Order: sequence, then structure tokens, then C-alpha cells
Amino acid sequence: MGKKKDFECPECGGKGEPTGNTWPLTSPMALMGGNLIIMGTLECQECGNKFRKKLKEMPLESDEAKKAKKEAEDDDEE
Repeated sequence: MGKKKDFECPECGGKGEPTGNTWPLTSPMALMGGNLIIMGTLECQECGNKFRKKLKEMPLESDEAKKAKKEAEDDDEE
């Protein structure tokens, strides 16, 4: 598959690992561009800093985007 993207900590420059919290960015500008942006919370492995970054961006009409959006809506209902 694709290679895993490394996220850099803004504080120390260390490697950030996703904590599992993700959500779709619902800003009008992102949606007008026709893309679904998945944001996530990451934690630095070196200093413990928690930060947010864009994890992935995909076209709104793709099957993967529809699945991610549905999962996020299901999580909100719980």
C-alpha cells in the first residue's frame, strides 16, 4: 500500500504518532474545493506534546471519503 506519513512535532521536531482521534474538517472552503479533509490529534513520542494536523485529503466523491464521513457521523451520535 502507501507509505506511512511522518508528522513532525511543532515544539521539538520529533515524530508525532496519531492518538486515534480523527474528524472531518467541515469548513466551507474545504468543501467548495471538492475535498474531504481528515484532521487528527497526534502526540510527540519525544516531548509528549499533543497537536493537531491534517492526516489526509481525498476527493468528496470517492468511496473512501464517503466511508470516513459516515464513520465520523456515527461516532458523533454515540
